[in-house]
Amino acid sequence: MKKILLVSAILAVFLPGTGLKAQDVQSRLDEALMSYRQEDLDNARFSLQEALNEINRVVGKEILADDVTGVNTGFAGLFVHRSYKDETREASVDLISDSPMLTGINTILAMPGFMTSDPNQKRIKVGNYKALMTRSTSEEGPVSYDVQIPLSSSLLTFQCSGFDDENEVVKMVNTIPVDKILSISE
Repeated sequence: MKKILLVSAILAVFLPGTGLKAQDVQSRLDEALMSYRQEDLDNARFSLQEALNEINRVVGKEILADDVTGVNTGFAGLFVHRSYKDETREASVDLISDSPMLTGINTILAMPGFMTSDPNQKRIKVGNYKALMTRSTSEEGPVSYDVQIPLSSSLLTFQCSGFDDENEVVKMVNTIPVDKILSISE
């Protein structure tokens, strides 16, 4: 119960001025507390997740201003997506909190000998952050790149296809305001 009250107090501090309907979040927190007192832990968890999902939507809108989803698959999380496309090329940026891929990518980035085993993977720097860049080719499609940047408990992914120049991809990735995204999402 102390944790629920602590969450309520923290949310009350951050809700003013966010454009978030405080009464909706507060009603979810009230539901959670009532369910907890009735020992209905499943409903208490669901109500807390719904409150966090709404807050995640606001955070996501602040980060990218569209295509924001609060994930509710047994945990509260954040998924933000933005995509760009023209006739021959496309790119997308995704931010996923608590991504299950974080551990694997951090392990790859920490292993100095790993990169020599796959010529299509390399470490790059995006601002002050290490990232894993993977180049893919197929017979029927254009070259594509996937850049994954682990950020504390979130994974920022940049994907693009139709770009032949690796340096152009690195230049695009470095335009992403990673520090600002990290300060908002963490």
